[in-house]
Amino acid sequence: MVACSTWVGFLLADSGPISNGIIATAAILQLSAASSIINQWQERSSDARMERTRLRPLAAGTLSPAQGLSIALVLATAGVLLLLTLPSPQPLIFGLLAILWYNGVYTPLKKMTPFAVIPGALCGALPPLIGWAASGQSALSTPPLLLAGTLIIWQVPHFWLLASRHRADHGKSGLPDIFQAVAQQTFYRIIGCWLAALFSVYLLFPLLGLVRHPALSVLYLVALSGILVAGFGVLRTPLRESDARLFLLVNLSLLLLFAVLITDRLLGV
Repeated sequence: MVACSTWVGFLLADSGPISNGIIATAAILQLSAASSIINQWQERSSDARMERTRLRPLAAGTLSPAQGLSIALVLATAGVLLLLTLPSPQPLIFGLLAILWYNGVYTPLKKMTPFAVIPGALCGALPPLIGWAASGQSALSTPPLLLAGTLIIWQVPHFWLLASRHRADHGKSGLPDIFQAVAQQTFYRIIGCWLAALFSVYLLFPLLGLVRHPALSVLYLVALSGILVAGFGVLRTPLRESDARLFLLVNLSLLLLFAVLITDRLLGV
């Protein structure tokens, strides 16, 4: 999904050679993999205590910490070398910032506060900016910033609903727990507010002309309405058993946006 968001960012720019988009997407695939390995190296002790993560290679001891870091170094080097082939320095700057923020800021913050995902969401917002910048245009313009902002908002309910699905298991990690900070009903009210913000931002894409085909805009709005109705239907009964359905709907909404933007660009003007 991280690499896919880079590709969507490139297609949204609607300019530049297609090879630049492929290079940027492949580079972010390498960098995100490297960053994930470094994260698993940083959290191997807490991962080993949770059922969901105990079989990760570093947590399980299948790979040694040195082996894991070596693989991460190879992947990161490959990603950086790919980004260096692009004409603009912006993709490289954003790519390095993503790794530094994820592993140097977000991961340490997880040990301090259950709300680390909010500043940490910046990492997931950078790949579409990288894709847009790979087209040769400045990433500091409305379309890529809107897509980046959407991903920032999306990541919060995505992360917290995943944590809620594995609430008991997450408690074994020793990390600060959102469910000790807020009551269950308050948690679902917060999720509802984030979802309202997310779906409001989704509406901006056709309103600002970023979905250019009228029929596709209509299909997008109809599908989005269906997901929204289903989501708030689940929220009426804030039970932990509903987390899986709500988590699925949140992820489905982002897949819908990506599919519509990609299809719109493939259809042409």
